[in-house]
Amino acid sequence: MATLDFKTLLADAEKAPAVEIADLKGGIIKLRRFENLPGGDFKNVLKYIDIIQDAKVSEASKIDAMDKCLIAAADRKDAFKEALELLPMSARNKVFTAWMEDGDAGNS
Repeated sequence: MATLDFKTLLADAEKAPAVEIADLKGGIIKLRRFENLPGGDFKNVLKYIDIIQDAKVSEASKIDAMDKCLIAAADRKDAFKEALELLPMSARNKVFTAWMEDGDAGNS
């Protein structure tokens, strides 16, 4: 029987490729791939993706869900939320698209 080490599994997830964004102060914020999110963030992202894909949901709600997806994926949530609030919608879309394509989040 195989024995898996929790610390090794966690370290592997933390070292996995991510979309990296330079924040306003020159630091790096990593948007972790969908499959490497911890349980609570993973469940939240699933919920937000359902909202984004629902044709009955308003555009404002979809934008809010998109932002919440990105914040859930960020390793430094507060710094990313601060930066995200300053980005125009076109830039937010670029970040979201890059994150979705990098982790193939919509197909998980």
